[in-house]
Amino acid sequence: MVEPRFDEVLDEQAKIDSLAVETKSDTKAQSLVPFQRILKKGGIKFIAAGGFKRDNAAPKVEAGDADGIILADGLPLNDYDRNTFYGADPPSKGYVDYPYFAAKTPA
Repeated sequence: MVEPRFDEVLDEQAKIDSLAVETKSDTKAQSLVPFQRILKKGGIKFIAAGGFKRDNAAPKVEAGDADGIILADGLPLNDYDRNTFYGADPPSKGYVDYPYFAAKTPA
């Protein structure tokens, strides 16, 4: 899931407070942690994305708020197979079988 990002000067509570003011909604709706807790009950891993860097990724995992973090490296994305988004046959097809990034060597 992609988390909303602010400049990293704000701590987590300041981010939630800011979202609550801007959206004028319940602050509980501004965090993805409840989704992580629900998925965890079903044995599903939670991977967070959204502007993470090495210095702010580890605290998220250490706090138990994510099982993994996607770090932006500016690498090109693989073409996707929409037929595998919500189930595939066989189940090993789709998200887990995309090729890894391989830098092209100069000709």
